Amino acid sequence: MPSRERSFRVEAIVLRHNDWGEADRLLWLYTRELGKVRAVAKGVRKLRSRKAGHLEPFTHARLQLSHGRDMLIVTQAETINAFLKLREDLVRVGYAAYVIELLDRFTYEEGENITLFNLLAETHLRLDVDPEPAFVTRYY
Repeated sequence: MPSRERSFRVEAIVLRHNDWGEADRLLWLYTRELGKVRAVAKGVRKLRSRKAGHLEPFTHARLQLSHGRDMLIVTQAETINAFLKLREDLVRVGYAAYVIELLDRFTYEEGENITLFNLLAETHLRLDVDPEPAFVTRYY
């Protein structure tokens, strides 16, 4: 984990999320800098939230995180790639979910692995554009 600075930036892919409390969302992220981490996005379920669209599953985003009492808190979010074509095709969404599930099951929290992060990002990019998503998934 980076030094105990109060706030820091990471590049992450959102693996999944769960509603937490009245307006918050608990996120599982795979980051380039920290590996797999959990973070909370405060107020993201409110209608006027500016972060909500940047924190959907499969989204590649640049995040500002800060240390909370128990876990990381997302303070800012900016989308790098939303993989829009992937989201329009149910078969591609299924393959992307399978890739995320494999990553989630075979990794542990807070273990940096830049190669694995790059493979995940490239796989999502290929699933977004490649005509044969089955081959992309098999390569992953």
